[in-house]
This record gives sequence, structure tokens and C-alpha cells, in this order.
Amino acid sequence: MDAREVLDLLASTTVVFLAFSINHMMAGNVERMLAYLLATATAFLLHELAHRGVAKSRGVYAVYRAWYPGLLLALVFAIGTRGRFVFVAPGAVEIYMPIYIPGLEAAIAVAGPIVNTVVALTCLPLVLTQAQLYPLTMYAYTVGYVNAFLAFFNLLPIPPLDGFKVLRASWVRWLTAFTLAVAMLFSYVFLL
Repeated sequence: MDAREVLDLLASTTVVFLAFSINHMMAGNVERMLAYLLATATAFLLHELAHRGVAKSRGVYAVYRAWYPGLLLALVFAIGTRGRFVFVAPGAVEIYMPIYIPGLEAAIAVAGPIVNTVVALTCLPLVLTQAQLYPLTMYAYTVGYVNAFLAFFNLLPIPPLDGFKVLRASWVRWLTAFTLAVAMLFSYVFLL
């Protein structure tokens, strides 16, 4: 990982964290801010590193690049709406294949949302117990919800999102991943 990639990942992670937690910052709720910091690290950072890791493991050149206009827009929306509307377009892992292989692109694309779905699923048992373990259950809910949302959003079959790349190669793979992501998001939004 070169210095620019590390800087881009840090800048993007910071802005994603700020966008999701700006209303808690304004309220001085440090506990919720820490929950969103953990959620950002598991949701955004692991998502991008999963894309990068799968690409590299398959011999594909991959590098994360921040999209600085998108990061600025995320901050403007978050501050302007006091955190009620979050729009984040931080950047992406750019892959370079000498020969385009749709199945390989789909495997790389689905890796991020699958990691998010697994993290959301991992948090679910603790959240469902409704145990008197506050703030642990609040942290688990926040991490699980943000991961479930990110998996769902990224699997929408709209270019340039991951879902479009997966669907283009295999509608079965896309439908399976999307169904799991919807089930996770539904669990966090409607069942809890």
C-alpha cells in the first residue's frame, strides 16, 4: 500500500465517520460518536479492503482512490442537514485487468458487500438478546445497522455500484447477495 492510498483511505474513513456522526457531535454524545467510529471502520474500511484483498489474491492490480469532490459533498450535506441526510460517495477501489473477465469483476465487487453482511449478521445475536449490556448492545446495533445499510446500498444494480457489476456477470450471485443484504437491513430496521 503506497502513501497516497493510505492517505485516501484515512481521508475517506474520516469523512464517512463525520457524515454519519455529525448530529451526535453537535449534541456532544461521545458514546454515539465512538459507536459510529467503530461502525465506519468495520463498514467502510473493511468493505474497501475486501475489494482490494480479493483483487490482489486473484492477481489483479487494485488500489483505493478517494473521490475528493464526493468527500466534500458528503461533509456539506451532513453539516447542512445536521446529519439528517447522509450522502457519501468517498471513492472506490480501482481495479486494472489486462483482459476484462466479468466473473472476476463480480467476485471482486461482491466481496465488500459480503463482508458488510457478515459483520451485520455477527452483531445480530447480541442485538436480538436485548440484554442489559448497554452500551455494548448500542455499539452492536450501530455497527450492524451501518454494515447492513452499506451492503444493501452497494448491491443496488445501478452503475457504478457493486450490484451492477455483480448482476452483469451473474443474476443468481447478485440475487443471493442482495437477498441476504435486504434480510439484514430489514432485521435492523423493522425487527429491532
